[in-house]
Amino acid sequence: MVRVRTLQRAALPSELLHHVSPASSHSRRVATNVAENGEDCTIYIASGVHVYGIKIELRETTVEAGKEDMLIPVDGQVADAWQLQQCPHRAEIQSIALSASQNDGGVLLGSVDSNGHLVVTCLDSTTSRGASYTAGPQDAGMGEGWWAGIVFSQSHLGLAAVARGMAKTIDFYDKDIHVRTLRTLQHPTSLTFLYGSGSSDNPPLLAVTEGPQVSIWDIRQGERGGCVHRLFGTSSGEPLYAISSSSDGLVATGGTERSIVVYDTYKWTARSRWTNCLKYEINGLFFSTADPSLIYVHGIDYEVLCGPWNRESDQGSLESTFTFRGDSRWLGVDKCLNMDVLAGWCESGTIFAGHIVEGT
Repeated sequence: MVRVRTLQRAALPSELLHHVSPASSHSRRVATNVAENGEDCTIYIASGVHVYGIKIELRETTVEAGKEDMLIPVDGQVADAWQLQQCPHRAEIQSIALSASQNDGGVLLGSVDSNGHLVVTCLDSTTSRGASYTAGPQDAGMGEGWWAGIVFSQSHLGLAAVARGMAKTIDFYDKDIHVRTLRTLQHPTSLTFLYGSGSSDNPPLLAVTEGPQVSIWDIRQGERGGCVHRLFGTSSGEPLYAISSSSDGLVATGGTERSIVVYDTYKWTARSRWTNCLKYEINGLFFSTADPSLIYVHGIDYEVLCGPWNRESDQGSLESTFTFRGDSRWLGVDKCLNMDVLAGWCESGTIFAGHIVEGT
């Protein structure tokens, strides 16, 4: 079981962000990191060609439930806010992501725009500011005006995969070196590295949603263009927009069908299906760190939901553990890599931050 230690909302400073760029409906323009003391949360958001940092203190609060048992966030404050100067993009940023901690305690922040242009900023553990490097696809210019996504490998520092929706490609980078381009059959919409699939010498496998399918890729594989496995993630043929992997060797997918399917990566068989978990299509999934039996879900609407993925009722649906709403459409929701800290950014300019811990 888990409990919500704090759930706060805070308004962005008016001088920080005057206009919100549209991006694509399933872009991921929020990334969050928590300091070693577990009290300070830094939330990064991307709008237009810029990336901003927002610092919020995760002070423990009393969280109450309102109508339909939805949690009511308390009012918080932005402790600090700044614009990152090391992210030189020329097109609208579509996705950002953080890597695992480096040896010095810092992290890597990757941002990718609609051209597939990648900028990686090395953030210092104390100042959240640092140097950056850039990389780009071999066929620069394709994918303009559409979705692109980025994910870092948590076992191979500096290894990143960038998906370009319009170009139907996956580009692998080892820091600023372009390693390989893989070509998908349909437009990719989300991607994740699989935990435990690599070693110190071999890179991990990559899972990608493309249309209603999930494709598994091995950068070392020469046959079939690097694709080692494919499976259907929906029964209706509707597209998928979200994928997440867990340290227990599980992969969860969701999309237009509003159903979450969890697969065992050792056998590639479905372990459970959670149907009709949201009113609208699913845009993001995150396995819980505090309780591996739970999963966080958010969609194109205002809701964020936490519930158990491994239990089903007779009707194929189940009760959620807790849920809360933003005050407008989500522009991005993210979960911290090593703890259950959720951060969300709404179209109104409101930032939400929640800390979920073990306990009843």
